[in-house]
Amino acid sequence: MTRKMHDPGPANSTYKIRTSVINFAICCLIMLTPAWFGSAVAHAQTTYQVIHQFTPATDGSQPNGLTRDAAGNLFGTATQGGSSGVGTVFELNATTRAFTVLHTFTDTPDGATPEAPVTLDPAGYLYGTTAAGGSGGGGFHDAVGTAFKIDPNGVETIVHNFVLFSDGAEPAAKLIRDSAGNLYGTTLDGGHGFDGTVFRINKFGTERVLHQFNVTDGAVPRGIARDSAGNLYGTTLEGPANPGHGTVYKLAPDGTHTILHSFTGGADGDKPFAEPLLDAAGNLYSTTWGGGDFGKGTVFKIDSAGNFSVVHSFTGADGAGPQAGLVMDPAGNLYGTTFGGGDFNLGVVFEIDPSGNETVLHSFAGGTDGSAPTSTPVLTPDGTLFGSASQGGLHNGGTLFKLKP
Repeated sequence: MTRKMHDPGPANSTYKIRTSVINFAICCLIMLTPAWFGSAVAHAQTTYQVIHQFTPATDGSQPNGLTRDAAGNLFGTATQGGSSGVGTVFELNATTRAFTVLHTFTDTPDGATPEAPVTLDPAGYLYGTTAAGGSGGGGFHDAVGTAFKIDPNGVETIVHNFVLFSDGAEPAAKLIRDSAGNLYGTTLDGGHGFDGTVFRINKFGTERVLHQFNVTDGAVPRGIARDSAGNLYGTTLEGPANPGHGTVYKLAPDGTHTILHSFTGGADGDKPFAEPLLDAAGNLYSTTWGGGDFGKGTVFKIDSAGNFSVVHSFTGADGAGPQAGLVMDPAGNLYGTTFGGGDFNLGVVFEIDPSGNETVLHSFAGGTDGSAPTSTPVLTPDGTLFGSASQGGLHNGGTLFKLKP
């Protein structure tokens, strides 16, 4: 894993170089062992349907996951594509399945390459981040990302431009919104040590850095979760060594940072990409893209007392290289996706029951079926899963899918 680039080159180069390195590493990891390695895999009978195939030049490409409103409409972002080639925000109507591009990014001044799903408030406003673009940059000749808002009429407003040294660079995680309208998020890079930050933006658009990483406490932070007491929980791809194998941390409202687990790169996992899932009992669940018993990634749990355990080690046959987080149903079953592995080595949707038994709900086959899902699925009250695949479709721009176990 290559550390972050500290001296940005042409527009978006930092983001593109690191993403390419990460994806190359994941592909190598997944392909080291044939997809059939391991014991027999349980498969479930499901109803799987592709509900949209992206046309890169208009819709965008590489969708990043979905957010669902009360009416069932789906909203999301695409990292690339659109008329300017640097990403879009879109809506898929719940009734008609009509696909609408709400905003096409242009790099400057409105941002470029959104890498995370959007957050929806009760009034219908969407909030999100772009990992590049905008008008910040702190003196460098390219900008380092934005936080944006899109109103119900599709009008985009920049909430914040990141400035690298002072407040971070390349925000790539979904924003978390509290009841007062404050937004919380992370940046992959920037801050005083160039190791990433945790930030808050209040409802007036004022940004405050809550924590700056310095490798010893983690580096390259990913997604976060927030509990009712205001504690933030997150993962870092690197640290506490240089580069290290990643951490799970807690950030208290008073700014106290605590490492809950530091990964070894072995049986406990390696490189947690995804945000933690926090259940009602205070347990944390998430995934690592590497490590585990077979080197294909894990699902892990940290209970409310701080005890770490591996819930499942992927074998390749049942999935490999998860980059996405997890959702939980009322019965305690966990659902998620893997980037690779499965019947065609192109990724799976999986379920893990409360006893730790894994079932493959769908193996992606490529082509119009989609492939390489990288985002946390959305679970509806009736048990339907909605998600995105970053590749595949008629134009290889990715797909949106619906799955009912």
